Amino acid sequence: MRACSLVLLLLMAAAGFASVYDDVPITRDLSGYTGQDAPAQLARQMQRTQPFRARTVLGSRDSVASMVILMEEGLSDSLEAGLLEQWLEDMEAEEYQAQVVEITYGTPEEIRSFLDSLHSEGMQGVLLVGDLPAAWAALDDSKGRASEMFPSDYFYMDLDGQWEDLWLGYPSAQNPGQDGFYDTWSGELGPEIWAARIRVDNLSTLGDPVDMLVAYLERNHDWRQNGDPEPVRALCYVDDDWSFWGGQYRDAMELLYQDVELFNTDSLTTGPDYEENRLPDSYVWISPYVHSGPWVHQWSPGPSTTWDEILPIGPTARFYNLFACSNCRFTTPRNMGAIYAFATESGLASIGSTKSGAMLHFPQFYGPLGGGATLGEAYKLWWEDIAQGGLTPSEKYWHLGMVLLGDPTLVPSMFLTGVEGGGPGAQVASLTAAPNPAVSSVTLFASRPSVGSVVLYDTAGRRVASGEIRSSGHLTVEGLAAGVYTAVARWEDGGFASARITVLSR
Repeated sequence: MRACSLVLLLLMAAAGFASVYDDVPITRDLSGYTGQDAPAQLARQMQRTQPFRARTVLGSRDSVASMVILMEEGLSDSLEAGLLEQWLEDMEAEEYQAQVVEITYGTPEEIRSFLDSLHSEGMQGVLLVGDLPAAWAALDDSKGRASEMFPSDYFYMDLDGQWEDLWLGYPSAQNPGQDGFYDTWSGELGPEIWAARIRVDNLSTLGDPVDMLVAYLERNHDWRQNGDPEPVRALCYVDDDWSFWGGQYRDAMELLYQDVELFNTDSLTTGPDYEENRLPDSYVWISPYVHSGPWVHQWSPGPSTTWDEILPIGPTARFYNLFACSNCRFTTPRNMGAIYAFATESGLASIGSTKSGAMLHFPQFYGPLGGGATLGEAYKLWWEDIAQGGLTPSEKYWHLGMVLLGDPTLVPSMFLTGVEGGGPGAQVASLTAAPNPAVSSVTLFASRPSVGSVVLYDTAGRRVASGEIRSSGHLTVEGLAAGVYTAVARWEDGGFASARITVLSR
C-alpha cells in the first residue's frame, strides 16, 4: 500500500516550542473581580443542604439511560404539560435514551457519587437543570496572577479523580484544614462523562425564570425542527490582546462553519461596533475574545458592553464560545453566559469559564462538532485532550472553571453537512498514530477506507499541515519538530476522528 507524505509549513523552531499557556495572555476581569463572593455563596449552599433523594419523574425506570437530566426538586411540576416529553423525544432523535430525575439539594459529593453509579450502568452524560449545588475550588496561580475561588462543574465530569480539600484558603498560605473548597487534585483526572447546566433562577431581574425556561425549551425544539435560514455565518471577534492569533482561531471555527467572519484589527474591535454591528447581525455562532467579568466585556478601546445592554440589542445567535473571563459564572446573578443562552430570544448554549481563563486547543472542540458530534460529546473530547497525562498547573488555571451552559445534545452541524444527528454514534471512526511518541516521522492509520481530509494542529491551535487519507487507509507525516500535535480527520460523509501525536527530539 502506498503512503503519502506531507510538506509541513511548521511555525515552530526545530528545537521545540513554548506552551500555548506561556504565549497567550489569559483573559481576566480588569476591574478586579476574582470571585470575592465565593465564601459567602459556598456558606449559603452548605446551609441549604438536605438529605439526598432522587426520583425518576420521566423516562423508563427499567432501561439504561444514556442521558440523564438532573432537575431541581419540584421544578418539573411548574412546566407546561408535554414540554419535557417533547424534549426527551427530541433527544431520542439524537440516539439518547433520556430520563428526568428530580433530586433534593444534596452535597456535590452525593451528586457525583450518584452520577458515578449511573455511569457504571451506561450513562454518558448529565444535564443539571435548576438551582443545584456546585463544587467549589480554590486555586493558586503559579505565574503570579490572582488566585481564585470558583464553581467547577468539571467535578461532575471527572468521576474517579481525587479532589481533596486539604488547606484553609489557598494552598500557598500553608494553613492545613478544610473549608469546603477543593484545592488538591491527583489520580486519573480525565472525564468519564460530559456535563452541562441550565440555570435561570438568578436571572429573575430579566423576567420570570419559569417562563424563561419554557421559552428555552420551545425554541430548542423549534431549532431542532427547522434550523436557521441560510446563509449560516459565524463571528470570530478578537480584541487587542489576542489579535495576533485571530487567524488561528478562525481556522479552528472553520472546522464547523465554512463562513467565519474574522475581526481582529485592534482599532475596530470596540464596544460600539460589537453592540451596533455584530450582535444584531445574523450570525449563528459568536466567539468574542475579550477581557471580561460575569457582567461585562471590557473592550480595548472601550466603552465596555454590560449585561443589561444585551437583551435590548436582540442578538440572533444560537451558540456562543466565550473567551471571556468569568462570563459563565453561573452562580452569579445576571452572568452574561446565561443571558446569551437562556434570556435572549434565539440563544441555545454558551461555553465559557467561571473564572479567569477560557478554552484553548480549539480544533479539538470544533473538529468533532463539524463531524456531527453533539455539544456534550465535543466538550468531553476536548477535555480528554486537555487531561491526557494529567493536568499541569497552567491547564488547571486556564480550564477548571470551564462550563457548558445549555442543552448538550444539540448538534450545531446538523443543518450544515446533512448529518441527521449526532448522538453516541457520531464518532464513527478512529484515528491512531504509530509510533507514538515518534521522532520526526509518524504514520496515521484510519479505521475506515473512505476518503477523508486530515489537518494537523500544534498546541496553540495553529494549522501546520493538511493532507488526505485515501483508500490506503493511512498517511505518513514527515519532518515534524519536537512537540505535541493533534490530527483531526474528517470524512466526506461527515464522520470524524482525532489523534494526539507526541514528537520527541532526536
